Amino acid sequence: MKRIIALILTVIMIALVFAACSKTEPGQNESVPSAADASADVSGGDEDSSAEESSEDPFEDGLPEKNYGGREFRILQRTEFKYEFENDEAVPEKVNQLVAERNRKVEDRFGVKIVTVDQMGAWGKHEDFMSYIRNSMVQEDPGYDIIAGYAAIMPSAVGDDLFRNWHDLDDWINFDKPWWSQDIVNELTVNGKLYLLTGDISMTFWDMMTGMFFNKELASLYSLDLYSLVRSHDWTFDKMLQICKDTYIPTDDDEARVYSYCTQRTTQIDVYQDAFGINVTEKDGEGRPHYTVNNEKTYNALHMLFDLVVRQPFTYIIPADESQYEEFFGLGRSLFEPLALGDGIKLKNYDIDYGILPMPLYNKEQDDYYTTCRDNYSVFAVPANTTDDALEFVGIITEALCVESSRTVIPQYYNIVLKERNTTDADSVEMIDIVRKGVRCNFGYLYSYALDWPAHQLNICINNEIENFDTNWQSKQNMFESNLEDALAYYFD
Repeated sequence: MKRIIALILTVIMIALVFAACSKTEPGQNESVPSAADASADVSGGDEDSSAEESSEDPFEDGLPEKNYGGREFRILQRTEFKYEFENDEAVPEKVNQLVAERNRKVEDRFGVKIVTVDQMGAWGKHEDFMSYIRNSMVQEDPGYDIIAGYAAIMPSAVGDDLFRNWHDLDDWINFDKPWWSQDIVNELTVNGKLYLLTGDISMTFWDMMTGMFFNKELASLYSLDLYSLVRSHDWTFDKMLQICKDTYIPTDDDEARVYSYCTQRTTQIDVYQDAFGINVTEKDGEGRPHYTVNNEKTYNALHMLFDLVVRQPFTYIIPADESQYEEFFGLGRSLFEPLALGDGIKLKNYDIDYGILPMPLYNKEQDDYYTTCRDNYSVFAVPANTTDDALEFVGIITEALCVESSRTVIPQYYNIVLKERNTTDADSVEMIDIVRKGVRCNFGYLYSYALDWPAHQLNICINNEIENFDTNWQSKQNMFESNLEDALAYYFD
C-alpha cells in the first residue's frame, strides 16, 4: 500500500482540481435515521429500553403453552450456511453461542430437540440440494420438518407441489410481526398463497445486504467526506461517478495502478436495480405480478452503468471466476467496491482501513437509500407432505425460533458480528443502519432463476455490452411472459 500511495503522491497535483468540487458542506438530513433508530426499526430494538417505553412486550408471540416431550424439530439446511442453526467453526464463536442459546430457549420452552439435516447447497451444488428435496418428498416422512434453502433457487420448485402454503399455518405464524420480512410476505403472497418466507430466523438474510465499501486511506488522500454526502442526501450515482473520474490517475505500472472502482459483472451489477428503486414486477389490482422493468428508468440506469463499468479506464473488472472478489479491493487497489456486509470478515485478512456506505441514489429526487440482499440467503418452506396434524408443531416451533432470533440473536449478531466484525468507525456503523433500513425484495427478482432470468437483463446487457435494453427485452419478452404465466398458474389454480 505504501508503494501505491507513494506513486500517487508523485502525480497528485493532477488531482488538485478535484479539491474544490469534492468538499461538501457538512449537514445532517433529518430524514436519514440515526443509528439507534434504524437498528431498532429493523431488529426490534433493545428489550429493556422497549419495556420502559411500553408495558407491552414487543416480542409477545401469543403461542400456546405446549410440551412435545422431546420431539425432534428437524431443519434441512445448506451445509455452507449451517451457522444459522448449529455450531460452525467458520464463524466467530460468539455467533455459535448466540445460536446455541436461542435453540436451548426454544427447546426448553416447548420440550423439543432442534436437529439439522445438512446438504451442500450453495451455487454449483444448488441443483443437488433441490434434487435431494424432490427425492425425499416421495417418502411419507421426508426426514425434516422445515427447509432452509437458497433464496434464488427455491422458487423454481414452488410449482412442483413440493411446499405447503404458509397461510395454512397462520394460527401460529404472525406474518405481520416485525420478525418476519414484510417485503417477502407482501411480494411472495399471491392469491392468498405464500410458499417461501424469511426474516430474523435467517442470519444470512442480514449478512447478504449490499453496501458500497470504500478505502478510507484513499478517501482521506483525496479529501473526500463521503459520510457527509450520505447525510445531506447528495450521495448519488452521478456524484460517485464524478469522484471516480476525478480521482483516477493512470500509470504505466499495471501492478501498482490504483483504480477508482472495481466490480465483477455479476450480482455487483444487479444491486443497482434495487438501489435505483426499479421493480422487475409490480402487482395489479388483483394482486397479480406483471413485468414493469422495461421502462425509461431502466434505460437510463443501463446508460449510467455503461458509464461506470464499460467505458471507463478507472474501473477494474474482476474476472467472473475469481472467487475472492474482495481481494483487489482488500489489497488497496480500488477506492470503491459494492460488497455484502458479511464480506467484511474477509477484509480482516488484508491491511486495509475501509468504510461502508449505502448504495448511491439514482438521483437527488429518490426519497431514500435502497439496496438488496445477495440472493443466496435462506428462505424457508414447509414440505408438501406435512400432515394437517403436524402443522401446529411446525408452526409453533418455527415462530418461536424466529421470535427468539429477533429478541436475542439478531440484535447481538447485528451489533457484534456485522458492526464490530466488519468496521470499527462510528460513521460506518450509522451507514450500516441505513443499509439495513433500505433493503428491498421483489417477486420478479426472487423468481428470476425460475423464469429464465428476466430480472438479470440489465446485468446481461452490461456483460454483452448491449446498450439498448428495450431491444434486448423485446427479443425475449414472449418467453418471459409465458414463463411468468406458467408460474402464476399454480397460484391461481
